[in-house]
Amino acid sequence: MNILKPDSPVMNFLSTVADLLILDILTILCSLPIITIGAATTAKYYVAMKVIRGEGTGVVVPFFKSFKRNFKQSTVVWFIMMLVIALLILDWRWVMYNGWNNTAFIYQFGVIAFTAVVLLINMVVYPTIARYEMRTAEVFKAAFLFVLIRLIPLILIALLIVGAFIACLWYAQWFPLVYAFTSSTITYFLCLVCIKQFDKLEKQQAEKLKALKESVEYNPETDAVGNVSLAGNKKEAKELEKNLEKPDAETDKSGNRFTRFTRTEKEKLKDLSFKQKAAYFAQYYLPGIIVVAVLLTAVIWYGHDIYVDKMRVLGGGIINGYPSEEGRTYVTDGFLSWAGYGKGRTAALLDSEDLNFNSDLEYEDKYLEVAFRASILTGTYDYLIMREDAVYNYSTPDYFIDLSELVNMDNFSEDDFYYYVATEEEKAKRSQGISINDILGKSKKEDDKPIPVALKLTDDIKKKLGLDEQYEYYIAFAHAIDAGGNQKYLKFIEYLYGKC
Repeated sequence: MNILKPDSPVMNFLSTVADLLILDILTILCSLPIITIGAATTAKYYVAMKVIRGEGTGVVVPFFKSFKRNFKQSTVVWFIMMLVIALLILDWRWVMYNGWNNTAFIYQFGVIAFTAVVLLINMVVYPTIARYEMRTAEVFKAAFLFVLIRLIPLILIALLIVGAFIACLWYAQWFPLVYAFTSSTITYFLCLVCIKQFDKLEKQQAEKLKALKESVEYNPETDAVGNVSLAGNKKEAKELEKNLEKPDAETDKSGNRFTRFTRTEKEKLKDLSFKQKAAYFAQYYLPGIIVVAVLLTAVIWYGHDIYVDKMRVLGGGIINGYPSEEGRTYVTDGFLSWAGYGKGRTAALLDSEDLNFNSDLEYEDKYLEVAFRASILTGTYDYLIMREDAVYNYSTPDYFIDLSELVNMDNFSEDDFYYYVATEEEKAKRSQGISINDILGKSKKEDDKPIPVALKLTDDIKKKLGLDEQYEYYIAFAHAIDAGGNQKYLKFIEYLYGKC
């Protein structure tokens, strides 16, 4: 049968699959020192694109040839990407600790968008190094432009990568087989996209170079030609463009630098078609405009968030309780009006749908405990209103103020407070770590002494909040992170209870 011939489509396909599998093995082995991941990935795409093009023979020798030649630049790029990825991890950790529902939409969008951009650039930066000789800055610029030009195919491949990652986790028992299949598939499709774009780009460069050579006196003995480097072609093209300039032409030096630059650009664009102008704009101006727009947007967003945070008087939440809309208005707008805060000042109250720090699963419970601690210590919540079945889980001096240092205890009865008493296990943990009281210099040696950390809500307050009156509720205040925090707490307590 013809399918068994060495040059048959089936045998070519099987040969390509085998080569890609070998490349995956070589890449894994050469990536084990971690710092060589960039060089190994570059070598992988260098050989993979040759295999898919049907160029050259063998896999191992070309792989190590590329590994050696591109090691320095690939490693530098890999270290840069590692730093960016580390920042991304920190961003995601912050979002998870803060709680997805408690994170502003703009941060959610920013983290997702930044992650997508980094993933897409990381996909194409190593094939770019494998194909062209450029400076590192030019490599990132070329990768960014590549992403803009081939955005849809790259997004589809990125989704394939995410799907492959999920499949490797879901079918962990078949990990080697799943990884081999998905990795080879991703490599194949990404190489197809890269080859198509590189061929198109090189064709455009070759046509431009040919046109320039025909328009000037060209000496093949002295002028370098046929450089496979895109950067080399660009450099040669620029040199030829200089030869096109009329040496006798007078330079217009009127006006300032900006007006002269504008005139020069208008002159360049004058005889170009709309499509050529769009391509010129995309290549020379679009990246800079995008960067400036992103920076300005970030400054505006962060400035707005800082302003909003500064204007917020109090922010709280309710655990295991559902306030009515009237109750929410009572503790926010009602308090601001009663306390005499001016226009623009804000207050917030989240309910149980936004606050969920408990789980029946042990690993989730540990994560949620960290999220809760981060939310309290970073000032996300100034106070929490907790139903009696939640107050025992959350009310500790590590999170909340000792109310004996805040209110006049004589104005309340002993039954009005929830008192924290450390267990032997908690004492042991406390002795091994640092609590918020340690940081604030308020550590106490009397661990056996009950500490009032939460104040019971009266029936009148529960009614005004719209809470279920068959349960008991307590309010606890986080350690203030600003100088006037305790004074705001006292005002709020006086507003709720009529005394403090």
